[in-house]
Amino acid sequence: MRVISFKIWGDYAHFRRHYTTSSPLTHSIPPPSALRGIVGAIMGFARHEYPEKLAPDEAFFGVRLLRPIKKVRTGINYIDTKDGSWTQLDLIRFRPIVKKDGHGNPRLHTQVRIEFLKDPMFEIFFHHEDNKLMNDFAERLRAHRTVFTPYLGITECIANFKFLWDEEVQSFEGVSKILSAFKLSNLKEFKLRSGTGIVREHLPLFIDAQRNRQTSDEVVFNPYAKPIIAEVEGSLKYPNRPDETFTFIG
Repeated sequence: MRVISFKIWGDYAHFRRHYTTSSPLTHSIPPPSALRGIVGAIMGFARHEYPEKLAPDEAFFGVRLLRPIKKVRTGINYIDTKDGSWTQLDLIRFRPIVKKDGHGNPRLHTQVRIEFLKDPMFEIFFHHEDNKLMNDFAERLRAHRTVFTPYLGITECIANFKFLWDEEVQSFEGVSKILSAFKLSNLKEFKLRSGTGIVREHLPLFIDAQRNRQTSDEVVFNPYAKPIIAEVEGSLKYPNRPDETFTFIG
């Protein structure tokens, strides 16, 4: 199987957990639904196109932590644009007439506390059944050329990236050092060792063009960016490292 690996990082990232509302929390790793958006941005796929061109039966994604998880929370000011709050204009003072809330205060800004990943860095594993698309994607990664600006979850978190390798990889059976996150349902055997960290999160795997979540699953990873000793179904050998493997999660 041909797999392309690239590194992606930024100052901050926010991959919103779908069940949080007033104070959004972030997933610890980018879900496959977000990775489809990143690949789509590099390739130039429109928002309504990439869910189809990177459908789950053709495109596969894996994630490896390259830095330990670090989270911070900060307040973000949102501008209220609902209900035509900026549509009226004071023709004498030449400035917008801002509507007021029930307490008589200008309905202008709303501050929301958001959880961010701080200094995140990931290695992404990507495979697509279309070899021509793989060639084009690898060329763009090598040239550091994109059509749209890639970001880590939300537009305020601009991302940088770097091509790592493009190799044919082989399947692996047995216990190994799992570098990437893996599905809990694919776990066959686990060897707990001193200092091993384990985190389980429920990630959205595929979101369609109408922004409806179609599939999700429990995913396991080490928050300290270290391997997990385990046997996982669907493992693939990491190039030039005989005892290390990775796997796709969606």
